[in-house]
Amino acid sequence: MGREYSSLKSVSHLDRGESSAILITVKKMEKSLHIHTVTEITSYIKGTLEDDPKLQDILVKGEISDFRPPVKHLYFSLKDSGGIISCVMFEDKLQNLKFDLKNGLEVIARGSIGVYSLKGRYQLYVSELFPLGRGLLYLAFEKLKRELMEKGYFDPAHKLPLPFLPQRIGIVTSPKGAAIRDILKVLDERFPNLDIIISPCRVQGEEAPFEIARAIENLNQYGKVDVIIVGRGGGSIEDLFAFNDKVVADAIYNSRIPVISAVGHEIDQTIADLVADERAPTPSAAAQRVVPRKSELLLKILDSRKKLIFLMERKKEMLEKETVKYKKLLMARHPQKITRELKQRVDEYRRRTCDYTKASFHHTRTRLLQLGQKLLRHSPKTYVDISREKLNSSRRRLEASISRFVETRKSSALNLKNKLKALSPYSVLKRGYSICLSLPDLKVIKDYTQVKKEDKVKIKLCKGNLYTIVYKKEGEKDEI
Repeated sequence: MGREYSSLKSVSHLDRGESSAILITVKKMEKSLHIHTVTEITSYIKGTLEDDPKLQDILVKGEISDFRPPVKHLYFSLKDSGGIISCVMFEDKLQNLKFDLKNGLEVIARGSIGVYSLKGRYQLYVSELFPLGRGLLYLAFEKLKRELMEKGYFDPAHKLPLPFLPQRIGIVTSPKGAAIRDILKVLDERFPNLDIIISPCRVQGEEAPFEIARAIENLNQYGKVDVIIVGRGGGSIEDLFAFNDKVVADAIYNSRIPVISAVGHEIDQTIADLVADERAPTPSAAAQRVVPRKSELLLKILDSRKKLIFLMERKKEMLEKETVKYKKLLMARHPQKITRELKQRVDEYRRRTCDYTKASFHHTRTRLLQLGQKLLRHSPKTYVDISREKLNSSRRRLEASISRFVETRKSSALNLKNKLKALSPYSVLKRGYSICLSLPDLKVIKDYTQVKKEDKVKIKLCKGNLYTIVYKKEGEKDEI
């Protein structure tokens, strides 16, 4: 330690030149080596943990410690024999908490691993908490619920309607429980003479799901019940868990007879409630839902009977009035009189029909004769002869016109040919003229200034050409 202090003391007494050299060396080292900041390290760890799918939406079992009563958010730790992890449950998730927390309580937490950057520590962000025993049951319930939902077990299209008035009711429950007594009491009060078939089974314990499923299948094989009530009285989630088994769900789903589920109390919900064709909050409510009160049905029948009698009497009165009305009309005009008048009308219509037929036949015959005469006057042969004569006349006129046109064109062409010959340079050459061309470019020479003495020229004659050399030039006045 003494040497360290003396070295620090010596550094503090360095002159400015030496201090500058040290600073330059430090900067060079910073450039050559990447030195991480705390924020960089924390951000990297946070991203690595929170992007790992294995650490998101996970279940963690442990014992609660460092629990503090919540002010707004809930802070605590989960620990076991090998370690401890900090946990936080935010205010919006507290509504999912169904029990009171205390230190030492074993729980299962659902959440995701994240990093609190300001303190650089990882923690579990909790979304749900379950007591260890009930938590496992709840998780099993949620898993089976998702599986059955994906398979369509809860689809309303698969559910059967309950019969209005079943003649025979099947009950699947324990014959020793309070539920069967409540159901039988309500059924007896509402409709005493109904047939009831009890398919007994245990509703609690390890073998209960298989017995419940077998009881439902037995009633389906019996086939003489119109509706099945499946249920039991209230209890804890452990007591009701026999109705959260897939075996029971399959039996209800495959039942050909409508099933009404009545498990526990109104706040309880089981897989059987979701799969059943209808759910009742209690066994007593299921019995009330299955059958109406017999006394109420009798009152409705009596009321309907009174209404039917009233309507029948009204209809009878209306028919009697109509009968009297038609009787008076019938007496006012005797059928024999009506028959005689109808016979006369039939004869009158027959005569009119014969007269109309004859007149129509005569008119049609006259019309046909007129059309025949008109057709003779306008014979197609006459029209063909006239058209042929017109065609021949038109052809002769066309041929004469074409001949005149051809002669006129020939004469015009001959005149143009003569004019072209008169204007042709060869016609001029025939009269003794010639054309003088320079060599070698063969340009027409119109002026003596276009050539020089000793230039070679070509003279075009009417017949043949002359090649010569200019030996003299002489200018003259233009002559007309």
